[in-house]
Amino acid sequence: MNPFFNTKSLPVCTKIRNFTNLNKSFGDHLVLDNISVEIFDGQTTVIVGSSGSGKSTLLRCINLLEIPQGGELELGRERINFSTKFSQSELLPFRQHTGMVFQGFNLFPHLNVLENVIEGPVHVLGVSKQAAIKKAEELLGKVGLGDKKDAYPNRLSGGQSQRVAIARALAMDPYFLLLDEPTSALDPELEAEVLKVIISLSREKKSLVIVTHNMNFARKVADRILFLDKGKIAFDGTPEQFFTSQNERIVNFISAMDI
Repeated sequence: MNPFFNTKSLPVCTKIRNFTNLNKSFGDHLVLDNISVEIFDGQTTVIVGSSGSGKSTLLRCINLLEIPQGGELELGRERINFSTKFSQSELLPFRQHTGMVFQGFNLFPHLNVLENVIEGPVHVLGVSKQAAIKKAEELLGKVGLGDKKDAYPNRLSGGQSQRVAIARALAMDPYFLLLDEPTSALDPELEAEVLKVIISLSREKKSLVIVTHNMNFARKVADRILFLDKGKIAFDGTPEQFFTSQNERIVNFISAMDI
């Protein structure tokens, strides 16, 4: 057994998604190499690693925005083998339970804040507009933007836009929320606004999977840290275990990121 896997020390949670022997290549470049990982309910998993280690690709495979070339995915009674032929409809049960927050916000510019948040629930989930508006107003209040519901994206700061993106993802009532470098495009002051919201969600035991380069944030928010190195999971354990590890590769990585 790899000595840097310490999952026995992690909180006991319900498994909600399980990848086994996941492989993903782009051309001749192997990005994810035979990765097996479980995602748990009520847990905040933070994925860290050097540039090019496969962090964002793993996140996009979890949401099936990228389709692996090999391995299996299990969600409850649903299972899919990526080595065999499958239809797009077979992917729907996996995709519809996952929310995604991107680096670039991806808000609809022609819709105001409230309309951005209700778009998915109304047109994808079939929620009534009245119910969707009520939920959206609650979520905008949660992320500190209750007074911005009529504003358009071009009138928002980067931090405000990212908080709207988080509210929009939560409005879809996902089993878990994926966040890909959610503060990388923000200056420190705006970054703090977004981190405060994410830390709040983590404390509410929302199921989060986050890719970040911010080690201080990882320390504060993570229940579990995955360290990717050259397309493999080189560490899977608690933040305390990760940040006190004497493994040379981990020590060098943390030192480089803290500069």
